[in-house]
Amino acid sequence: MVFVENDTKDAAFHFATEELFTRSIKKNVPVLMLWQTNKTVMLGNNQSVETEVDTVFAQMNNIEIIRRPSGGGAIFTDPGTILYSYIEPITKEAKNHREQTAAMIIDALLKMGITAVQEGRNDILLDGKKISGLAQHTSPTHICTHGSLLYDTDLEMLSKVLIPNESKLKPKGITSIRSRVTNIKPYMKNNFTIDEFKQALKKGLSI
Repeated sequence: MVFVENDTKDAAFHFATEELFTRSIKKNVPVLMLWQTNKTVMLGNNQSVETEVDTVFAQMNNIEIIRRPSGGGAIFTDPGTILYSYIEPITKEAKNHREQTAAMIIDALLKMGITAVQEGRNDILLDGKKISGLAQHTSPTHICTHGSLLYDTDLEMLSKVLIPNESKLKPKGITSIRSRVTNIKPYMKNNFTIDEFKQALKKGLSI
């Protein structure tokens, strides 16, 4: 496995790096990226900015808005969030790539004493609340599953900049985006900083 880590918090740089690896990495060499961003809203590739983001709030709080190459819903990330990208050649097993990536992240969290579970195809939950969402994009030869881990993310800012999708929240009895998500940090026995958590995550992933 090739492990990629870079200090920049420019989301566009990391998405460009994903694109590079999905189009040029050698066959049969998996790639794992761990990265962080500044305050950023990431839109799915078919989403409308106006329906997903409070653009006035974003501008007032210096939150970048960027469109990612994968589908799925809008997310908010900041320096308290760890993002991961797992890239592999497309094979017969590629249809399970999302589940395999989620299992890898869940196993690494378990090694830190965090019992998380996958719900549906796209979410990882802790104590019934979302800590990670997964999405995918492909090239002719490779598949990339990427997602975010809410470790010490500003959840109040998250709830203010994202416009809730009422059709998704109400059927689950959820009253707001803020009530649906949680950070990992309060569940940690060790009061890790974000950098310490990142190092523990790398160790759990056996990097």
